[in-house]
Amino acid sequence: SQLFPVLVLAIIQNQGLVAIEQPELHTHPALQVELADVFIRYAKKNNTLFLLETHSEHLMLRLLRRVRQSTDNEQVSGDLVVTAADVAVQYVEPTSLGTTFKRLRVDEDGEFLDKWPRGFFIERRQELM
Repeated sequence: SQLFPVLVLAIIQNQGLVAIEQPELHTHPALQVELADVFIRYAKKNNTLFLLETHSEHLMLRLLRRVRQSTDNEQVSGDLVVTAADVAVQYVEPTSLGTTFKRLRVDEDGEFLDKWPRGFFIERRQELM
C-alpha cells in the first residue's frame, strides 16, 4: 500500500522533480533494487529528476551496478543505462552549527570516490568478513 503511490508517481510524472522520502520503507530488499530500476527508467523516459531521501543500501548498490554495467557496455536494457554523471549523492547530517551536506562522488566504475561519513553502510563490510 505504501509502494503503490511511489510507483504511480514515478511512472506518470512527466518532466520536473519528484521528491520521495524513504521510498523503500517496508519493502523487501529484492523489491528495493527493482525500485531503483524504476527510478532510472522513468527518469530517462519522462525527463524527470528524482530526489530520493533513503537509507537503503540496496537502492544505492543497484544504482552503482547500473553505472558499472553502462561503463562496461554490459548487456543492459537501453532505458537502464546510467552514467556516473547521472547520479548525485548527498550525505546530509545535522550538526550543532546547522545541517551540513557532503557530496559523495561516484566514478565510472560504480564506486564511491569518497568515504561514507560516520561509518554509514559499514555493516555490509563487517557482515562479509
